[in-house]
Amino acid sequence: MKRIVLALITLLIATSCKKSATTEPTGDLPFFKFDQVEHYTVPYTKAALDSIIGKEDKTRMEQGLLQIVTGNIPVSTKDTLFIKNMEILGYQKEILDPKLYPEIEHLFSKRDPSKPIQPTCQSGYTDVLVFREKGKFIGSAKISFDCQRHQMIGERYNDADFGQSGEYEALKKLLK
Repeated sequence: MKRIVLALITLLIATSCKKSATTEPTGDLPFFKFDQVEHYTVPYTKAALDSIIGKEDKTRMEQGLLQIVTGNIPVSTKDTLFIKNMEILGYQKEILDPKLYPEIEHLFSKRDPSKPIQPTCQSGYTDVLVFREKGKFIGSAKISFDCQRHQMIGERYNDADFGQSGEYEALKKLLK
């Protein structure tokens, strides 16, 4: 009799553990822990950028611009010079309203993709989000809305699936 009661208790515990594990939401796993977000936009049209890319003899300013727009700058969270360079190069800067931060945190979170996409072109990154915590640079996300591409630095989780659940469209609406 004791064995039957013990078996029933074990079965009830195992069943309740399975139910709670499957019904509990996992929640967002944010790429960045931040208290400030700066949004930079490139001051050139796509045609002007294409013209600069096609030039043989580029000025230092044009080379610097292309390192950010088409290159891998920044390469780490220690590389903060690119922020000053964006200001020198004429990027338009906007400090985003803290009311937007919960939505930004949600968009920049690890999740399973719901509708896989492939980048549609090789255009440059025209929008840059700089994430800060207590004034310190902790990461950035370079975004190409036209091509649905991104490049992140400082993210806490693998960002390979970013954009696969409609994040580009939602972020574009949020920033414009």
